[in-house]
Amino acid sequence: MQSRSKISYLLFSLALAKLLFLIIFAGNYGLFRDEYYYLECSKHLDWGFVDHPPLSMAVLAVSRTLFGESLIAIRVFAYMAGAAIVFLAGLIAKEAGGKSFAQVFAAFVVFFAGTTLGTSSYYSMNVFDILIASYFFYLLLKYLNTGNRKLLLWIGVIIGLAIQNKLTILFVLAGLAPAVLISRERKLFVNREIVFTAVIAFVIALPFILWQVYNGLPTLEFMRNASQLKNISYGLFEFLLNVLLEFNPVNVIFILPALYFGLIDKEGKKYLIPVLTFVFVFLLFAFAGGKPYYLGVFQPVILAIGVVAIEKYSSADRLKWIRHVSVVLAFISIFIITPFAVPVLSVNNMIRFMDFMGIKPSVGERVEIGLLPQFYADRFGWEEMAQKTAEAVAQLDDKEKDDYIIFAQNYGEAGAINYYREKYNLKEAYTYHNSYWYWGLPERIPDVFVVVGGDLEGNQEFFEEVTVAARHRNKYAMGYENVDIYICRKPKIDVREAWAQLKRFI
Repeated sequence: MQSRSKISYLLFSLALAKLLFLIIFAGNYGLFRDEYYYLECSKHLDWGFVDHPPLSMAVLAVSRTLFGESLIAIRVFAYMAGAAIVFLAGLIAKEAGGKSFAQVFAAFVVFFAGTTLGTSSYYSMNVFDILIASYFFYLLLKYLNTGNRKLLLWIGVIIGLAIQNKLTILFVLAGLAPAVLISRERKLFVNREIVFTAVIAFVIALPFILWQVYNGLPTLEFMRNASQLKNISYGLFEFLLNVLLEFNPVNVIFILPALYFGLIDKEGKKYLIPVLTFVFVFLLFAFAGGKPYYLGVFQPVILAIGVVAIEKYSSADRLKWIRHVSVVLAFISIFIITPFAVPVLSVNNMIRFMDFMGIKPSVGERVEIGLLPQFYADRFGWEEMAQKTAEAVAQLDDKEKDDYIIFAQNYGEAGAINYYREKYNLKEAYTYHNSYWYWGLPERIPDVFVVVGGDLEGNQEFFEEVTVAARHRNKYAMGYENVDIYICRKPKIDVREAWAQLKRFI
């Protein structure tokens, strides 16, 4: 009992350390592009959005209501989720047969796993995706150990919540089904509890499903457009390399033992299902165009099982050196992977570090990378953009200042301007991008538009008078966010009628 309490204390301490680590460093570069958009989503709560389900937006609404809209307030629940993942990793290791070393070391390894660490550093549905998936695998392992069918009902609850957060769980289930069929647990498919599990998951997910159907399945349109027009298509080897970067390359010393332990080792085959699910989903994403970071939902379970395997294979005194080497390599890897996941370095030092390492993570999208990878570049330039927009508005005459509309090219621009609008005395910004399109236009469309982005010729197609009023430039931001800001007068079209054709889901 005392040993168990000590392990729980160590796991809690590691989780708390991660929480403090994120609070200290993660705010260095400012809010991420998507966070501005998610704030707007939290102010337009619904049972669905074009590009994500509603759960994490509801959580953000609670956070915003309780704590406000400072950077820490926005991210506090993401930080807490990241800390909880560390604790869960230790529990997963325990369920996989790990003793004290495996439980604590698994939590440490997952603390600094690439995707898990990076997604913990800002607010999005991704960190909750990993948290929910981790609890899913924890319950699955617990079921495999105990055979307690009541756990299947809780798994149904977790699946439903996962669908309400992000659709990654559907791919996990697609890999889980054949994994169960191959395993000794194939009898699950004829158990009545599995029917209840499916019903529970469906009922919880039903509001989002109905919203999708009612609105014409916008998320499918979004996913199709992203696959065809935005996301990079990887070859198998390139996909594998990027997955290793997302996991932290040194963690291959845990991934390979996990695969051997779960697929080949007689004792480890008890945990065949989660390992085989990982293999199937890896292949699915590799050949179906998934992003490497999607596999982040497997990081806690695979790394924990790998650490358990190392603990087992190094149990003999003459093999204890394996543990020591693993700990040393895991510790060294912290200094390699952490700067790419959390902004612990100043911008200029980060650029020097990338040059020194010769590493520049793939963005996963068809856009040109500048001085910083997109994960960091998208945290720069947003307030300056709002400032430049205010400079353009200042050029309007007194009558126009009371009756104009700000139009942006994407949700990042619109969200950022709305976040800073009170500070710079701006009207609300609108865009046709993703869920902003559903939120529509104001009741009255004025004759004066302040347009952020686009180009002169493009804006002249829609307005009789177009002038460049300000130029926004930030060398650290993504290149396509270095934009001109236009004052556009006298629309040539009926803007409200054109809104349906302007829709952009991507």
